[in-house]
Amino acid sequence: MQIGDFLVSKGLVTTEQIQEALNRQKKTGGRLGEILQAIAGIRSLDYYNALSCYFNLEFVDLTRIQMDTTLLTEGDRPFYSRELVLPIMRDGENVVVATADPSETTFSLIRARWGENAKIVVTAKFDIFFALQKIFANNYSHEIVAELYEKDSSKSAAKTFTRGQMSAAAITIAAFALLLYVSYPTGMIIFNAFLTFSVSFVLLYKFILSAIGFTIPVAHKKEQTKLDEQTLPMYTILVPMLREKRVTVEHLAENLKLLDYPTHKLDIKLVLESDDTDTIEIVKDLKLPPYFEIVRVPVSEPRTKPKACNYAVKFARGEFVTIYDAEDKPDPDQLKLALMTFRQGDERLACVQCALNYYNSKENWLTRMFTTEYTFWFDLMLPALSRLNLPIPLGGTSNHFRTAFLKEMVAWDPFNVTEDADLGTRMSRLKYRSQAVTSTTYEEANCRTINWIKQRTRWIKGYMQTYLVHMRNPIKLFRDLGPKGFMSFQLFIGGTVFSNLANIILLVIFTLGLLIGHDKISVLFPSPTMELAYLNLLVGNLLLMLLNAMAIWRRRMYSLVPLVLTVPVYWFLASVASYRALHQLFFNPSRWEKTEHGISKVFIEPASNKHRTAEDMAKNVLH
Repeated sequence: MQIGDFLVSKGLVTTEQIQEALNRQKKTGGRLGEILQAIAGIRSLDYYNALSCYFNLEFVDLTRIQMDTTLLTEGDRPFYSRELVLPIMRDGENVVVATADPSETTFSLIRARWGENAKIVVTAKFDIFFALQKIFANNYSHEIVAELYEKDSSKSAAKTFTRGQMSAAAITIAAFALLLYVSYPTGMIIFNAFLTFSVSFVLLYKFILSAIGFTIPVAHKKEQTKLDEQTLPMYTILVPMLREKRVTVEHLAENLKLLDYPTHKLDIKLVLESDDTDTIEIVKDLKLPPYFEIVRVPVSEPRTKPKACNYAVKFARGEFVTIYDAEDKPDPDQLKLALMTFRQGDERLACVQCALNYYNSKENWLTRMFTTEYTFWFDLMLPALSRLNLPIPLGGTSNHFRTAFLKEMVAWDPFNVTEDADLGTRMSRLKYRSQAVTSTTYEEANCRTINWIKQRTRWIKGYMQTYLVHMRNPIKLFRDLGPKGFMSFQLFIGGTVFSNLANIILLVIFTLGLLIGHDKISVLFPSPTMELAYLNLLVGNLLLMLLNAMAIWRRRMYSLVPLVLTVPVYWFLASVASYRALHQLFFNPSRWEKTEHGISKVFIEPASNKHRTAEDMAKNVLH
């Protein structure tokens, strides 16, 4: 009897579902049983019990037996996870091996590895992962925190400052203090000139990148996503979550179900802290399809998103892996677009970065400004960096990787709170490339000021960490990135932080000039410093405002254009967050301040409007 007919006889599927599964198998490939499990929503326990009956094998619940852990080898963890096999005990002289993928291929593999007389039993896929996580908990916990540091401590933010950096900072501060003591006006002139000229270079660089971004035509996604579905590989999706509301998790599940990708080739891992019992219970209560899996991250410090992703990626079964946040709504064809981009690239293309934007852009002033900023960033800046083959500070979500590359790079730095900016730089140093594409993931824009400042504090602190880590050896960084890449790193990573910190200082000086007269502070701003300062304030900021307006006009967000005039207020908030980040850098560098999700009006709308498609949300943003 065929497996499909057997499942029908057991009452787990209908004849109609069998036919649908056969049609899908013909179109996309894959095992019929996995397709049936995906489309029919068969309970995991029922499915694997049925498989054991079909193959006339015993079913074993790994959570209820005492395993012989001496049979497992620490170095074989990837093999167990990839092949879904696990030696669990001895039966006399023979080894009992559990598998969640019973087939002639798997049986041959088991006999070749554990002997012709190995006893084969069936278990659930998630039981294998759970057993591995339990048995090797100490190994995984150590690796996800210390692996990068042990491989190359100079690339880890576990230590914020090196002795050399502290010495250089102390010498600079002492020299500046001495200069102020000897000649206060001279010291202040040098300080102000440094601020002004540095900000000018950053503004000029962003203007050049923006101009290049405008020259890059928007690709036509429909032409790019014509793929032979038979050749589609397994795709892993990691969704790190912490203390999420039920409504957020419900929206996430609905959004991921809309992805245009064969569900039996999806490996969706909901990555949760093992002590976050509330969110775990919410996910369990939703009874999600079997291609969704809970991954429980062992409790350890630091409690960061990159550490959680490091843990989950060790169980990734996909050839490619991407990250989504709990509130994300990606374009349905995004996985296919990313896959096509990888296939069109060479082996040095390690990451495809998709654009981010917001589905609640019209909620209030803050969400409108956030939308304007992201449109400018992802539609102009990142495509320009990609076109020039410069280091790209990746976004924290919707970046798609080759799984093998992630493992080669030891994935993310668990101590860096803006982990993908750091990964993008490490990638460039090893001559790997990332490419920005037009597919968009819609997120929930922060609609509360304090929540926004906490989130922005974390992002800027991560930029500070990234800059300090990679500037530990400037000469080596210069050699790795080349002159063009090195300068871009200084202006884009270091310059973003510096200009945010400098904005308040320059604003205070300008305000003082208005109050007491510019002639009285001209001694601190001799020509051409004063003229350049005004050029920064007026021309530079106006140009950036104009570029922001052009970016959102390009996306047809016409209602946001007048609000560009209020951008300086938004930049002021970013400066406040920057000083908060600077304080945390010294006293709590790896602190991860949780961004609260599910607070937008989008999540309290009538039930009939909850399940809008990504295109619907795009229309809401665009019009």
